[in-house]
Order: sequence, then C-alpha cells, then structure tokens
Amino acid sequence: MAVFTHTAEAPYSLDTVFSWHMRPGALTRLSPEWAQEVVEESHPPLTPGTRARMKTSVPGTRGVVRVPFVCEHAAGPEPFSFVDRMTTGPLHSWTHTHRFIAAADPAACRIDDRIDYHLAAPSGRLSEGFDTLAMDAVLTNTFEARTRRLLGDLDFQADLTRRTGGAPRRILIAGASGLLGRQVAALLSTAGHEVRRLVRTTPWREDEVRWNPGLGLLDARALAWADVVICLSGASIGTRFTERARERILSSRLDSTRLLVLTMEQLDPADRPDTFVCASAVGYYGAERGDERLTESADSGDGFLAEVCRRWETEAARAEELGVRRVSIRTGVVLTSLGGPLRLQLPLYLTGLGGRLGTGDQWLSWVSLDDIAQIYARAALDDLMSGPVNAVAPEPVRQREFAQTLGDLLSMPSALPVPPLAPTLLLGPQAARELALADQRVVPEALTGADYTFRHPTLRAALASTLGCPPED
Repeated sequence: MAVFTHTAEAPYSLDTVFSWHMRPGALTRLSPEWAQEVVEESHPPLTPGTRARMKTSVPGTRGVVRVPFVCEHAAGPEPFSFVDRMTTGPLHSWTHTHRFIAAADPAACRIDDRIDYHLAAPSGRLSEGFDTLAMDAVLTNTFEARTRRLLGDLDFQADLTRRTGGAPRRILIAGASGLLGRQVAALLSTAGHEVRRLVRTTPWREDEVRWNPGLGLLDARALAWADVVICLSGASIGTRFTERARERILSSRLDSTRLLVLTMEQLDPADRPDTFVCASAVGYYGAERGDERLTESADSGDGFLAEVCRRWETEAARAEELGVRRVSIRTGVVLTSLGGPLRLQLPLYLTGLGGRLGTGDQWLSWVSLDDIAQIYARAALDDLMSGPVNAVAPEPVRQREFAQTLGDLLSMPSALPVPPLAPTLLLGPQAARELALADQRVVPEALTGADYTFRHPTLRAALASTLGCPPED
C-alpha cells in the first residue's frame, strides 16, 4: 500500500473553502483537463453512498487516452472532511481523504489530501518502486493543478462578488451538458448561485427542466423562475457542410434561441429574466480577414458560419425589445484537451507528426476553457456588459506560432506541415476553409473595456494548463 499526501494553503476562510467543495460543480472545476474528465458528479454532492463517474487519463497521453474511474463518497473522520473510495478504475484500490483545517488567521485555511492506494500488478520490467515513484509524480502535478484552479476560481468569484454585490442569482442554462456548458454551470454553482438545466430527456433531478426547441415546447414557469438565462445550444459545426448539416447547424441555434425569447415575451414584464446570454462565434467575421484587427464593431464577413452567427445574434437581440439585457458571446477556438480542435491534433503531435495548418500565416483567435467559462459567468452577472463580446485571448497567434508552441511544450517536433488538402478531404472545401484554415485576427475590445483579467492571457500558459505542462513563471 502506497501513501501520497499534499497540503495547500488558501487565503480564504475554512467555511468559504469547505462550502465551495460541497456545492454542485466542485469536482468538475477541480479536475485538471489533462488528468480527469468528469462524466457525472454525485447528486446531491458528496452525500455518503453516492458516486461520481469520471474518465482518468493514462499517464503520458496528455488526456488522449482515458479510462473509467468511479468513486463512492463517504463521511470523513472529522467535521470538515470527506472520503472518496474507488469502486471502478485502473488501480487495485484508492482511498482519498480530504481534510480542511482552519489556520491561525481566520481568513485562511489549509487543505490536506491523503491518498492510500495500491497499484495493479506491475507489467513488463517496471518495478513496483518505479511505478509508485511515477504515480507520485503524476499525483503531485495533479494536485498542484487542482490548487491553482481552486484558487483561481475563488479569486474570480470574489472579484465578481465585489463587482456585482454578490446576491445569489437563479440561472437557467440550455446546453449545460456540453463541454462548455458543464464548466459554466459548475463555475456559477460553486459560487453559490442556483443553477437549473434545460434537458431534452425526462428530468430525473430537481434542477432539470424538460424542453424541446424543435417542437416549440418549454414551460414558461422555468423562465419566470430565472434571473438569468444562458443559451449554449447548438449542433456541432465540426463536420462537412452538406445541405443537411447546414440546416441542422442553423436550425438548432435559431430554434432554441427563438423559443427562449418567445417564451420571455409571453411572461408578464415583472416575471421576465433580467439577462439573456447567448452563444455566438468569431465565425461572425468570416473566414478570410487577414491582418485586420476585428473588434466587436467590425463588419460581419462572408460564408456559411458568418450567416449563422448573424441570424443567431439577431434572434437573441430580440430580447432587448422586452427590456432584457442581452449579451452575445463570440467565442474563438477553445483550447482544451477535453475536446475540440486541440483534442483532434494531439495524437499527431504526440507521435511527432504535428505541424502548422496550410501556409501557417493564418491568424488563430483562441481562448482557454477556464477563460471562456469565466467570460460567460461575468456576462451573466455583470449588468455593465451587453451586446456582442469577443471571447478571445488578447494575443491571437499565427498558425505557425501555435504549432511551434505546442511542439515545444510536448518536447516533440512540429515542422511537418499539414497541407490544405488534408482538412479539405476530411471536412470538404467549405468547412475546411471556414474552420481549419480560417484567418481571423479577433481582439477582445469589450472585455478589455470591462477590465476583465484573463487567467491564461498567453498561448503558452493556456496550452500548459490544459496539457499538464509546468506553468509559466
């Protein structure tokens, strides 16, 4: 039996930190992207006997290969503690005891983690001692990342409270089961806000509400309950733009947005939500804008995605006629090992076959997963934000710089270019041009004006965070 321990100091009170861990979404927010993917949190959170389902990464794969990991919660040995025990997973046994201890300063506390584990029988020539040392190195990296993410969330939430007054809000989210939706919901619920989710299947929890945008079905009482509505619904754009796919992409966005706004219109003005935050994308600007710096006031461009975004934002803006503050989040490429373009490229880079797309001159406007979640939370709660918002980091890069940085962090070559023919064969000419080969230099002027502080302002910092590489000094 091996034992791993980790201690972290937090400049927040014991009650603040422990309460944060007891709320829905804590496990999702604590899990480093490269180390663990949360499939389903326990409900209610941390209730003894309930289980959380995850996928844990195989060491060395940067999250490309993940295996099931299920843990069951149990009461801890002390009042401010709890225990997780593995019931399904790659190890012989795993017991994680979390302890939260008050510091001498009442505005601070200590977090002590202890893991008692037993590895499965070693394979090949690896000794048990070597395996344990390797496991301890992985766990140290994981818990240091957990601590950074926890403190980053607490700092962001404290700053948001100062800006907005901090009163708990009731927030209804469409698309909460998606990659981004899970993070937005978790960031808001761990801050103490009440979050409900619109789902298309039969609800089995009290925080779920059924709807069907295609059939126009939504109980108006769900919107009357909400102070804020966030819409992240939409079919994936990562596909060939066939006629059928284009119709699915467009209708999935327009139907959901239109239904939410029409339902708001049916309500008495006093019962309407205060705020409507709706997704959009930098596709609004078109795929071929070159060196032009694209602020929120830039004209829309040409192409299918530009048309989708224009019509999408027009539907969302109808909420303003009802006296509802509207924010359209024009999201750039989200860099995360959990999904999206980076997840698709990682296997190539890990085998030394990665490199720039096309000429390498195209501008890539990107954002980290933590930052896009924070931007949605800020838009939902800060009344000073309205209209279109470019959700991109302040430093867009060219494709060749992206390839070089990713290769450097992985200690792998990145000199092998991917010719335009490759994404064209995979996606078709239109989707390849508007997705893989898009050239958009988008800047976050609205966020800069709102004094938003990026958690990952540079490409190296964002990639290091999602891949488990050492952070920047």
